Amino acid sequence: MEIVKTTIHHIEELNKNSCVTVGMFDALHKYHKLIIAKTAELAKQFDLSSIVITFNHKPTKSAETLIQEEKKIAYIKENFNIDKLIILYVDEQLINTSKEAFVQILKDKLKVIKMVEGSDFRFGYQKAGDINYLIESFGIDNIFIFERDLSVSTSKIKKLIEKYKIDEVEKELEVDINLLK
Repeated sequence: MEIVKTTIHHIEELNKNSCVTVGMFDALHKYHKLIIAKTAELAKQFDLSSIVITFNHKPTKSAETLIQEEKKIAYIKENFNIDKLIILYVDEQLINTSKEAFVQILKDKLKVIKMVEGSDFRFGYQKAGDINYLIESFGIDNIFIFERDLSVSTSKIKKLIEKYKIDEVEKELEVDINLLK
């Protein structure tokens, strides 16, 4: 797996069409794993490059992630057949990128043909982009949507950690508790 750390406007152009998922993946819980695994599966099925796009931190500085970047990289590398992991730096350029510009970068630079996202996925300036905009941009047959399972969330996992309910945390993550900070 190739790992690239870059800004939104410096993503290098690919030679091959791709299947992409975009997300913070800050807990790598069950829902995140389904999305990443489906990205790898569709890429293989349609002979596309598989790409996970994530971020070096959340846009709000007060919001902590559960898994350190190095551990997130190692986990994705060891558990999924992903060709490229792109870690975007959260900066003013990224925060101010419109939904239209974001999709254009996906199309022009990463040659995105297919995407895998959760039904609650939001992107672009002020979270103006959503699943419906992706469908408009790429076509309904090219967007694979996982219905959001509201019983699984990073916020829920954080609350369980605060209450020292480690067995429940492990169940939510379905991964080794040592991944956590």
